[in-house]
Amino acid sequence: MLSDDKDVEQFKALYIQALDGGGISCVLLSGTANSTEALKKAVEALQPLTQQRDIAFLIEDDYQTAKALGCDGVHLNDAASYKEAREYLGADYIVGVDCGISRHDAILVGEAGADYVAFNNRRPLPEIEDPDVREFEEGGPKGLELLTWWQTMMTPPCVSMDDIPIEAVKSHADAGADFIAVQAAIWNHSDNSTAAITEVNEAIA
Repeated sequence: MLSDDKDVEQFKALYIQALDGGGISCVLLSGTANSTEALKKAVEALQPLTQQRDIAFLIEDDYQTAKALGCDGVHLNDAASYKEAREYLGADYIVGVDCGISRHDAILVGEAGADYVAFNNRRPLPEIEDPDVREFEEGGPKGLELLTWWQTMMTPPCVSMDDIPIEAVKSHADAGADFIAVQAAIWNHSDNSTAAITEVNEAIA
């Protein structure tokens, strides 16, 4: 959480290093959901640095604030929010959805026009009342096989949201991830965030 001006300024240097590593398609700002003021400060500090490099800048869930602050779109953590977010933002904004390991949700939002579907093996399946849907979900692929299944069956890009270490990046790309979301591996790298991004790019080259 970037809670004050000092936190934001301290993070900016690390953030710029990461951007300088190149090969970044999109940045998702997370961890500010409980504070509107913290979110605004972080967006004002980081968004211009991102967009001037032609990198998309997204925030989580709050599509109204995303539009108001000039973000490129929103990353939803609930597939049920997709229709409302798309209607509000229109076709010119990015609307992506983290579907956890739910193939059912991924198919629904993918067919509805989501710009990307994210799979996140850290999230369990929700309670499912429909027995046919439950059987479909519980009998489906997990882990890397979920990425491969999506590439075989569907068209929209898929993102691996598992926050994996750099040494696992290649396996996720080989399995079918169009994009790979990395977080801890970047900010906690033993050298610096530029080196971390460089290593990620080399792993998937």
